[in-house]
Amino acid sequence: MRRRTPLLALLMLIIVWPVLAAAHAIPPTPPTAPPRLIFGVEQISATAWALLVGCPSPPHDLHVWAEEAPPQRPQTITALAPGRWRAQFDGALPSSAMVYGCGQSAALVIASPALPLWMNSVFALGAVAVMLLSTRLVRRARRVASMPISAPAVSGWQAYITDEQGERTIALPTGMLTAGSDPACHIIVLGSDIALRHAHLMLTETQAHIVDLASPSGVFCGPVRRRLRPHTPTLVSDEDIWLGATVRLRLGKTRGE
Repeated sequence: MRRRTPLLALLMLIIVWPVLAAAHAIPPTPPTAPPRLIFGVEQISATAWALLVGCPSPPHDLHVWAEEAPPQRPQTITALAPGRWRAQFDGALPSSAMVYGCGQSAALVIASPALPLWMNSVFALGAVAVMLLSTRLVRRARRVASMPISAPAVSGWQAYITDEQGERTIALPTGMLTAGSDPACHIIVLGSDIALRHAHLMLTETQAHIVDLASPSGVFCGPVRRRLRPHTPTLVSDEDIWLGATVRLRLGKTRGE
């Protein structure tokens, strides 16, 4: 029995040692979260506004994209404190926009101010008056013979896509669209290296921009496949756009009948 005691003690030490080591181990320090991109908005006048952003270095890559307008860059950038900046923009303060910069992207939504109770009552009376007037106009319109009116031609966009599903052409509306492998995306593309939300497409009546949403396989543009900087809107024309190495995308203008 005495000969077996050291062996049993050694086996017990082997079993208990990992538990003791784990109990005294220092937990790893969690990585520092990136600073919040947007921490304030200022309305300077009817034609100027400012965005307060958090960034460790001057946000020279800052872009703001509002609906139906090309991406806008700040006119001036002023340091407020270490890591905090004031970027001034021209134009009216948008009610909503996407902000890209400092390797991040964030949505900017301006809440509408609450109206006084008496103004709500005025709007309610106005709504009733509009409904009564609309009823009279509808009755009058029924008495007039309808004449065929040709709808004007509307410009739009087309996307020529080549991915694992083959080649296809789809019509695109203006606005902000998301491309990726997620079924919730506006443009669904399939490939072995395509992220769920791979890129943003920002389409206006005259221009098209694309933004890489920090996808692992990247977004490339042009015949030499120049890699685009993440979270930075890039103007594109009729050249090839590559999402990763497997999906080719080309945008073109179309005119409806």
